[in-house]
Amino acid sequence: MPKLVQYIIYVGMILIGLVAMYSILNAGNPGSLLRAFFPDPKDDVYVAVVSSVLVFILGFLLFHARDREGFRQLIELNAEKIRTLRQNGQKEAEIADSILTAMGSQSGYRHNLARKKLIVYLSEFK
Repeated sequence: MPKLVQYIIYVGMILIGLVAMYSILNAGNPGSLLRAFFPDPKDDVYVAVVSSVLVFILGFLLFHARDREGFRQLIELNAEKIRTLRQNGQKEAEIADSILTAMGSQSGYRHNLARKKLIVYLSEFK
């Protein structure tokens, strides 16, 4: 994801988060600024829920993009080593294990998750 898009999403998260915070803290208040847009006070709850869900979705998109970028950079840094190991007949799982071992990751939930993701990205790497 390009940096400009990430910055736009961050700004969107901040703005929508402010709307969510304001609507939660002023739900049902007859003097709320939301009365200009939503005359019925019960709509404050809907605004709060929708804006909170939007912040969650945008945050998930950013997290996913950062996660993907990290694995791509890891593979690009080790591109020559990966090509050499493939020429020696090693499979993606063995290459992923050697990269993770070199990084100091031996076992555990995070190791297994990183291994699975790394195998997927290695299969896409040419």
